[in-house]
Amino acid sequence: MHTVYHVSDVDAYRTTEPKVRNLLDDETLDIDGVAVVVDRPTVIDAAAKDCRETTNALVGMGATVKLCSNAARGAEAGESDFGEGVELVSSGVGELTRLQDSGWAYIRL
Repeated sequence: MHTVYHVSDVDAYRTTEPKVRNLLDDETLDIDGVAVVVDRPTVIDAAAKDCRETTNALVGMGATVKLCSNAARGAEAGESDFGEGVELVSSGVGELTRLQDSGWAYIRL
């Protein structure tokens, strides 16, 4: 099973870590992949700066943080402000569509 979290708000981004941890700790599920799609410039900036611990924790748990390239144009932080486990995607909505079409469960935070 694969799950994608859709995050458009800094406060929601802050809650992503415990949500992903709870998902991964649920022994009744067999989780093969977790992604977090971020589609707002303010959240991209927070993920690189004020919420960097959240980003590091998500990647450390094996989640991939996917940044919308359209939103990234309005952010101060860029792809170079992130390490492995964080990637720029063509668009947030496009990535959500691709993942859901591939059978990923969708959770909006």
